[in-house]
Amino acid sequence: MKEAVSLVKKSQRILLSGHLRADGDCLGAQSVIYHALRQLGKQVEVMLPNAPDNRYGFLEAHTPWTLFAGTLPPADLLIVCDCNQLDRLGAMGDAVLASGLPRIVLDHHPMAEDHGWTACVHDCSAAASGLLALDFAAALGVENLPVEAHEAAFVALMTDTGWLKYSNANAAAWAAAAKMVEQGVDSARIFDLVFQQAEIGRPLGIAAVLESLEYFADGQIAIAWASQAHLEELGGSMEDTDDVLDLLRSVRTVEVVAVLTERAGGVVKLSLRSKHRVDVNQVARQLGGGGHARAAGATFAQGTTLADAVAKVRDCLLNVIR
Repeated sequence: MKEAVSLVKKSQRILLSGHLRADGDCLGAQSVIYHALRQLGKQVEVMLPNAPDNRYGFLEAHTPWTLFAGTLPPADLLIVCDCNQLDRLGAMGDAVLASGLPRIVLDHHPMAEDHGWTACVHDCSAAASGLLALDFAAALGVENLPVEAHEAAFVALMTDTGWLKYSNANAAAWAAAAKMVEQGVDSARIFDLVFQQAEIGRPLGIAAVLESLEYFADGQIAIAWASQAHLEELGGSMEDTDDVLDLLRSVRTVEVVAVLTERAGGVVKLSLRSKHRVDVNQVARQLGGGGHARAAGATFAQGTTLADAVAKVRDCLLNVIR
C-alpha cells in the first residue's frame, strides 16, 4: 500500500474506474476514494466503462460519474476499483493500456502474480473492496470522511456479503458495519434503496428463468436460463440474478448454481454461486470470467448461443463435482 500512497501524493489529476456494469462494491469503493482524494485537494473524475447496475444510481448524487465514450480525460494516475484485470473494463481497458498511465488496483479478488499494476491495494480476505477503500483513505491521512462516503462503503459491504449472510461476512465485516452505522449511515434506508426498488418485470423474469431449471449430479448442480426472446414474451426482466440464485442455492442438495441470461445483442451472461466446496472463481476463469470462490460470473464471447453456453457450463460443473 505504501507505493500506492506515494503515487497518489505525487499526482494531481486522478481518474477512478472499475469493471463493466459496476455493482455496489465497485461504485461504493470508488465513492470512498473520490471523497478521500477531494479532501486531499486532488482533481478527481470517475469514469465507468459502461452504464452501472441501475440499483445504485442514488450514489451518483454525491459521486458524479461519466461513461467512457472512446477517450480518457487528462490524468496522471488511474485507480481501478473492484477488479484486477484490465479486460474487465472492456474497450476502456484498451485505452488505459495505450495511455501508459501509472495505475493502482484496489481489489479483493484473487490476482495473478504477473498482474501488471504499478501499485496494489489488495487483500483477498477483505469482505468488500469498499472496506479496502476505507483503509486506503486512512493510509492517505484522511480521517474524517463525510457520511456519504460511509454510506457508499456500507453499500459496498452489504451487497458483497448479502447483507452479512454470506461466508465472507467475517468479524471485521460486522465490526465495520457497526462503525458505519455509528457514523450516521441509515441501514434501513440503504436496504430500501438497494433491495426494495426492483423493476416491475423482475418477478416475471424469475419465472422465465425457473421454467428451464434442471438439476444434475443427484441434485448437487442447479442450472437455469432464459433467452431474451422469452423474457420479452413474458414482459420479464433479469438484469439482476441474485434473487433466483439465492432461491436455487437454498435447495438442500444443491452445492453449485448457474444462471444464464441472454442480453440485448445476443450476449450471454453467466452468474455462479456455491455453498461450501466448489470454487466458482476457477470455473468462471475457465469460461473467460472470474470472481470469488463462492460468487463469480462470466460473459460469453459474442456469437455464443445460449444453448452452447448452457452446455459448456454444464460440462464444467459436472467435471468439478466429479
